[in-house]
Amino acid sequence: MGPGVHWPFVADEPLDAQENPVDITALLQTLRERVDARRAQGVYPPGLEADLDEHFRQLTGDRPPTASFVLDDLDKALEELEHFSFGRERISSESRIPGGTALHRTIAKSVGRQIQGVLEQAQDQSQKVAKALDLMAQVTGLLVDSFDKRMLQQLDDLQLRLAEHDRELNALIFRVGDVAARMPGLAVDTWYEPAAFTAHFRGAADEMHSRYADLAGRLEGCAPVLDIGFGRGEFLELLSDLGVDAWGIEIDQSLIDSALSRGLRAEMGTAFDYLRDLEDGSLGGLVMIQVIEHLSPQHVIDVVKLAAEKVRPGGRVIIETVNPTSLYTYAHAFWVDPDHVRPVHPTFLGFLFAAAGFAGVERVDRSPVPDGESLEPLPGDDELVKRINANFERINGLLFGPQDYAIVATR
Repeated sequence: MGPGVHWPFVADEPLDAQENPVDITALLQTLRERVDARRAQGVYPPGLEADLDEHFRQLTGDRPPTASFVLDDLDKALEELEHFSFGRERISSESRIPGGTALHRTIAKSVGRQIQGVLEQAQDQSQKVAKALDLMAQVTGLLVDSFDKRMLQQLDDLQLRLAEHDRELNALIFRVGDVAARMPGLAVDTWYEPAAFTAHFRGAADEMHSRYADLAGRLEGCAPVLDIGFGRGEFLELLSDLGVDAWGIEIDQSLIDSALSRGLRAEMGTAFDYLRDLEDGSLGGLVMIQVIEHLSPQHVIDVVKLAAEKVRPGGRVIIETVNPTSLYTYAHAFWVDPDHVRPVHPTFLGFLFAAAGFAGVERVDRSPVPDGESLEPLPGDDELVKRINANFERINGLLFGPQDYAIVATR
């Protein structure tokens, strides 16, 4: 028996020790040596539990106890079994009755023999339990060895695959971002003032008043008028001077503040979202001056459909934009603005308004090329000169056509 296990005496007679008892201390030592050996072989490296905790935390946020913890619990259970002892109260042989002591001693011997048999059976059972636990420990060790290796390998493989997917995803995000950044019309974060850009490339406000007076006149009697993307507000000022009730929307707060400071009505908003929320037939006029080329193709189509819904019958829509049928604009105007998405062909834009149900659709060519830019005809009237000049005229129409056009659509 192990040093911590003892049996009580019965009727002052010692019980005979069992033959070939199981040494639980030695069993525990064997288990410990096996675990230490596995650690020495690298099966249970230092920090194994922490590594498993981290693996499972990444995958599920929680995990069951590791096999090493189960073995520790088994060690404790075997230690408790080792120090467990069967006990019973000693049968007293003393008595105050005459002759009672001898009688009690006789009874104690008789009962002690019966208890001895019970204890011997219990001891035999405890040996079988210890043997079963030893086998269970061996089996557990084998399972632990196989499970830990297999599980750690699977977790490592999964971690490698996740890391590889993460690299691929990051590379894809980079490529998508790079492609998107190269697309025309992508919103840019500029360090310069938008007003300075407009003044440099479009001219002074007074010049814009003169340039757009004719278009503003076409909206008399069409109140209320919404100016989408009003910029510096020149067109709103023209409408105000004509007594036409109008307001505008912009996405730049500084432009809104500037318009409000001059007594104009201005709000924050984008073309599609703002129009969508208006009541049908609530507008008498709609204006977009050098704005539609900033929209995606889908938004161009959607805005025309919304204009047909929001402008009442007899109302008018005016859209001015860069003329893509003049190749001069590509070299001098269109690509100057980094916010431009793509030019909108006048034939297509006119088709959209007609298809949306507008009663009249008129194209107005605007902003002729400066004098001296186009090809000059040759002097003379002979047949060869006439033919050359006719070709010059066709070339001028293609290369040096009007820089802008406006669609004036009547609902």
